[in-house]
Amino acid sequence: MLTPTTRKALLFWLLLGVITSTLILRLDYASISQHREGLVRTLEQNLQKGLAHEAAVLQHAAHLADRYRPLPFHLQDHLHALLNLSTAVQQLYLMQRVEEPDVDAFLKQMRRRQPGYQLQGLSPMTLPPVSPDSGNPVHHPVIMALSEGEAPAPWQPGTDPGLSPAHRAAVMSTPSADTPRYSQVYRLQQGGPAVSLYVPVGNSADLLGLTASLSDLLDAQDLPAGSVLNLVAGDKTFPVLSSPPDVTPLFYLPQSFSLQLDEQTWQLAYDYPVFWHQLSWGPQLLALVLNTLGSLLFLAWLRQREATTSCRLESQQVHQLQQHLQQHSQALQEQLNENQLLTHRILDIQERERRHLAQELHDELGQCLTAIRTDARMLLQDHPDPDSSVHQHAENIDSIAGHIYDVTYDLMHALRPTLLDDLGLVDALRELVGGGQLERQGIRVDLALKGALNEMGERYNITLYRLIQEALTNIQRHAQCRQVSLRLERLDIDTLDDRVELEISDNGQGFDPADQRHSRRFGLLGMQARVRALHGEFDLHSQPGEGTRISIRIPLVAAEVRGEARPSATESVVPPRLDANRQPA
Repeated sequence: MLTPTTRKALLFWLLLGVITSTLILRLDYASISQHREGLVRTLEQNLQKGLAHEAAVLQHAAHLADRYRPLPFHLQDHLHALLNLSTAVQQLYLMQRVEEPDVDAFLKQMRRRQPGYQLQGLSPMTLPPVSPDSGNPVHHPVIMALSEGEAPAPWQPGTDPGLSPAHRAAVMSTPSADTPRYSQVYRLQQGGPAVSLYVPVGNSADLLGLTASLSDLLDAQDLPAGSVLNLVAGDKTFPVLSSPPDVTPLFYLPQSFSLQLDEQTWQLAYDYPVFWHQLSWGPQLLALVLNTLGSLLFLAWLRQREATTSCRLESQQVHQLQQHLQQHSQALQEQLNENQLLTHRILDIQERERRHLAQELHDELGQCLTAIRTDARMLLQDHPDPDSSVHQHAENIDSIAGHIYDVTYDLMHALRPTLLDDLGLVDALRELVGGGQLERQGIRVDLALKGALNEMGERYNITLYRLIQEALTNIQRHAQCRQVSLRLERLDIDTLDDRVELEISDNGQGFDPADQRHSRRFGLLGMQARVRALHGEFDLHSQPGEGTRISIRIPLVAAEVRGEARPSATESVVPPRLDANRQPA
């Protein structure tokens, strides 16, 4: 039985072997594909160069035919010399365009040169094409045929290439063409594919044709053994090369390219054979040896790790007691966190209820007061006499409704300051301090706001606002002072020590913090609860007759990193960043 460690090492060996073998095979495939593409490009270049060369030979032959047309024997000698310019040329042949009414005169003329000359059709059912100009049947009999070698020539004197479906379109369009016309691909008698090129001879009715072997043009003899090369033209496939290999290939990689001639599209399909010897067996063997060595090292490392596991277990037992103590500490910390979360929840509910109450006062009572004042003013318009009782009662109603509306507005503003939602903390604090209540009591406030105070979250904004609001309320009620200093500053922004510091001091009568009557006031307890809920520090310094100073420090980054400063249920969109020194509009 294999141990779990041995099974892991064996699995690692198999996985590493598969990965390295796959990489080497991909490299082999890329190399083979590159060689195959090079062969296909060579075939394409050979075919294009060969067809261009045959077209040039045919053009030169047409020039000679136009020059020596009255001397056919001299023409035959010159055309024979052109056959040696290309090994792919199978035959050169000269044709004459003859319409049906001129056939007898043409035969008499040809028989004077070649006794026994006859027109030869493919079959009695094959009809010649019709001239679009005159509407007469048109023949294109061969009047001179030259071939090289012992292979049978495709065309003999008297035969008509225009009767063949593969040649008819090219033959009929040649007289009006400026470039050589190509026939469709057809099979020679010896079995290879061929194509014929046709050009007109000067201004005469003669046509010159050239038959070229596509196998010779492609020069596919240098392809690897086992290669399969086919020429696809239309719906016909012509084998060009199919050499049986000595060894059966592993597989074939197909590759093809297309060639456009006149209105025809030829496609050359090449199947490249891949053999065993083309794969990199040396690197495969080296990779196997390296994989085996790596797996053995991995096995040794696994066994070493097992040996150290027992020591680690003993160390874990030593740490269990420490973990037990840590768990008790964590439980206490969790209780503290739960208390803080509960405080957050209570404050959130309080703010939500304040906002709801302020909204209800605005929507319900505010609309009713507006309707009452509207009706009172309509009564004033209907009874303009100031001495009438209706007019006086209407004025009283409008005055009382306006007073109630002002009291309601102040109450709504105390419940939920609108500037805190609309413009941010900076403008809300300036409006709170400059509201006029402190000035009416003869209290001057020195307000200092610094730093990016409008970029904090809703929870910090409402907490700071309530702290300052509560502190100013206590000062109005108990301090009996004439001057208040209020400083709010954000320090070390965008760092781990990002924090906000608040300091409020007055020159009032002060009090003894040790006195339970003062230290247990709900205002101070609420301020301490709000600060501690945000992991802040709250310091109170006061002495009878020496005034009071409150120092508050609230971290902004540390609580968020610990995940303790969760978004409030009443949180709204944060106002855009404003400069703390900007005066409100």
